[in-house]
Amino acid sequence: HSPRPRSEPMRRASRALAAAGAGYVALAGYGVWRGFARSAAEPLPPSRSCSSNSPIVATLGAMYGGKGVPLAEGYVSPDVVFEDPAAKVVGEPELREAFRALKIMHPKTIAMEVVDGIQNWEGDKTLEIDIWQKYRLGSFSFTVYSRLNVEVKDNMISRIEERWQNNSLLGHKAFSAIRRANGILSYSLTSLLIHGIE
Repeated sequence: HSPRPRSEPMRRASRALAAAGAGYVALAGYGVWRGFARSAAEPLPPSRSCSSNSPIVATLGAMYGGKGVPLAEGYVSPDVVFEDPAAKVVGEPELREAFRALKIMHPKTIAMEVVDGIQNWEGDKTLEIDIWQKYRLGSFSFTVYSRLNVEVKDNMISRIEERWQNNSLLGHKAFSAIRRANGILSYSLTSLLIHGIE
């Protein structure tokens, strides 16, 4: 028997889903591309990373240095939010999974420098930190410069916004929704697919 032709409503639904999917991919791709767009003001990394007695900076250094999220020290809020041009993760389990999965790219911190907020380590504050990272996938390696905007409340990290090339995140609700959807999807997929890394 030949397959029955699809009804017009089904064809319309299929076209709508295809268009929505294409739009999602296009917006997500543009958001990532925009995040990597080169900035003429990109600073050169310092000859050495900053030395700091801040446990907040030490926690961030461990996370970006491939050691995962050090939860035992108590400097990460259970409701922490992390957002970069690609994804937004919410809550400590999603953050832990995101930085666990990052280990497959062999992260190495080239340099890290606090550029604002260093005056007082106590109380609520916002830190601005420049960080230069090197990543490797197989034989391919690349470097990324980012500006981290870190909100600290009750001496715990409550929000991290990573701006690649120090380009601000696209603020339209559509891009914010896509980043959140990517965060949920990546949390589900990496939990299922990436094993043997703690």
